[in-house]
Amino acid sequence: MRLVDEKKMPEKKSEGGFVLIAALMGIMILLAVGFFALTVSTSDLKIASNLIAERKAFSAAESGVHEICRLLNPAALSSISWTQIDSVNDPTVEYRVDLPVRNSSLPSIPLAGYDLSKGYVASLFDTTVYGRDTSYTPDAETSISIGTAHAPNPSDTQQGAL
Repeated sequence: MRLVDEKKMPEKKSEGGFVLIAALMGIMILLAVGFFALTVSTSDLKIASNLIAERKAFSAAESGVHEICRLLNPAALSSISWTQIDSVNDPTVEYRVDLPVRNSSLPSIPLAGYDLSKGYVASLFDTTVYGRDTSYTPDAETSISIGTAHAPNPSDTQQGAL
């Protein structure tokens, strides 16, 4: 007969509680990663929309610069109130122009080639042009300070100067 040594194995403790804790920790880590990804993508969208709004506002201000250069009349200076650029396709983008003021601190620009018997100069005017896009909250607004010239005008040293 053979003798069998019986060794008693120690009793294993239950590991069911450890699996639950490990699963909860894994879920918490996945939730943290998901929250981080959501936060980063949301802030990226906000940055992108702000950039678009600022570019549209600057483009509107540029349109206002072109318009004041086209309409400038020293005999009848006027400002331009908020004006839409494209009321059909993008009604939220607009510009406005402050009243142009003659800049007397800078010398007039002499212009050659008009009438040689008279001296003609370009009168300088300063103004500020604003552009905004109201489709975003808060409104994106920008301003451009410009100096523009209007010619020909009789020079400041002749009779009939402005």
